[in-house]
Parts: sequence; C-alpha cells; structure tokens
Amino acid sequence: MARDLNYLKAVENFKKYLTVDRAYSKLTVKEYDHDLKLLYKYLKNEQDFDEDFNISQISKYEISEFLSDIVLSYDNSAVTRNRKLYAIRSFFKFLQKREYIEKNPAMTIESSKTRTTAEPIYLKLDEAKKYIKVIKEADLLNKKRDLAIVKLFLYAGLRVSELVELDLEDIDYEDKSIKFFGKGNKERYVPLHADTINSIKQYLPERNKIDPNDKDAEKALFLSTRGNRISPRSIQLFVKKYAKMAGIKNASKVTPHKLRHTFATMLYNKTKNIKVLQDLLGHENISTTQIYTHTDQKQKKEAIDELPDF
Repeated sequence: MARDLNYLKAVENFKKYLTVDRAYSKLTVKEYDHDLKLLYKYLKNEQDFDEDFNISQISKYEISEFLSDIVLSYDNSAVTRNRKLYAIRSFFKFLQKREYIEKNPAMTIESSKTRTTAEPIYLKLDEAKKYIKVIKEADLLNKKRDLAIVKLFLYAGLRVSELVELDLEDIDYEDKSIKFFGKGNKERYVPLHADTINSIKQYLPERNKIDPNDKDAEKALFLSTRGNRISPRSIQLFVKKYAKMAGIKNASKVTPHKLRHTFATMLYNKTKNIKVLQDLLGHENISTTQIYTHTDQKQKKEAIDELPDF
C-alpha cells in the first residue's frame, strides 16, 4: 500500500538518493532540485496547492500544465522541456520504488519532438464565441451549469481549484462580484461580468432541483448530478469535450487553465495593465503574471504595418 509524503520532504529524500545511491555530481543534483522546486512554485502559484501539500495530490494534469507553461517563463526550447520532464519522471519513479505512490503520473506524458511553441495555448475571440455557442446549443442535461462555469473561467480567470470551492454565499449579486478565501487564508475579490451573473442565475433553478449529499454540498454553488460538490476532474473532462464539439484547434489541449489563459490574454490586450491582471489572477509575484502578456501573430503583423515609410 502506498504511503503519502510531503512534497518538499520527498524532494530532499530524492536528492539524498541521487547523491548517495547514484553518486551523481553536485551540479546534476542541483539541476534536479531546481526543476522540482520550479514545479513546487508552479503548483502553489497556479494550481492553488497549499505550501505543505503531499505528493498524492499531483496528477498528470498538473504536470502537463506545468510543462506547457513553464517554458514560456524560462525557455521555449523542446530540449529544456524534455529535461524537466525527465527530472520529474525520475523523481516519481523513485517515489514509486519506495512505495510512496502506486503509479508514476509523469510516465505517459510524451516528450517534445519539435520546438515548443513560444505562446501559451488560449482561445482567440472567434474561438471563444464558438465555444460558448456550442454549450448553449448542446442537448445536454448540465449545459446551464457548464455554461456558468466556463464563463467564470473566461470572464473572471478563476483557477479550477477556486471554482469548485465556491459556495452560494460567495456570490454578491448586488455588487456583481465574488469573495472567497484563497491561499494563505487571503481574501480574494473578483468583479463579475453581467453575462456571468446572468448565467449563474439561469443555472440556480437547475441546481435547486438536485438533492445535496452532505452539508458541504448544501453550501456548494456547483453540484454534480449525484448531489456532490463538483470535482476538478469533471470540469476538466467537459471543458475538453466542448472544445472538441466546437472544432477548436488543439481541442485535446484545451483545459480549464487554458480558459484562464484566454481571460488573461484578452484582459491584458484590452488594458495593458499588468498590475490589475496580477491582482485578478491572484498571483503573489508579478513574474508569474508575465507569461500572459505575450502578443499574438496578428498583433505583431499590425505593429510592423504601422511602421512609417522610409
């Protein structure tokens, strides 16, 4: 049976293994440590993990998101991404051998064979409109719930971990905002677009038909059809499903985090205000926010076209 372990403690154990059992050089161990600490920082800042999280909380989903995002902040080469993937695979392989985990979540993640794209995956405006339209027209039981959730990603940029924890009382309909406590028990205030408020109101009658399974579900804003607070996995699955239905390019790579990318990209393109973006995304460090300030190819072409004639 697998035994759980604190992530930072696991990293220290892994470093001792590399040094003593494998006789790796100090420089090599330092590189492994650097990559695993980057993953730790990412899980805290972007995936809303607590500071003392355990290794059992990490899935293939979070590792894949880390690998696709981290190269934007540090290096956009496939070689760098693959080196980080190898370090993470080795780390979890070690934990598996020591019976701390049953399966290696990084084992089935494919290495990059070509240069990694210099821009994060996000939906362009026409794609986002097509995405929303598909949900509205879908003949599915939970489409009102799913539409409200997707609009909270696209209009508010919430993390999936923040969204599943939303309670009914967190919505202030008069102020058109949500207030909730995030990492470090810090209160987060996020204004809501009128379209998002409207979608939540349309969903509530459907939600009220569901019998909550427990006291936690009674408080929850979003419920599964079985009466439980909705899970991150359920959201990940339907976000990808609608992307495929809408014929979005790279639909298999569209995740809740990519919808957060879409919000951040569109907001920054409209305002050019990185401080506002940092606050709305709930980033402690502005360097984390800077991966969202990329420009797309259309903007680059428009900038060149505006150059004066010589």
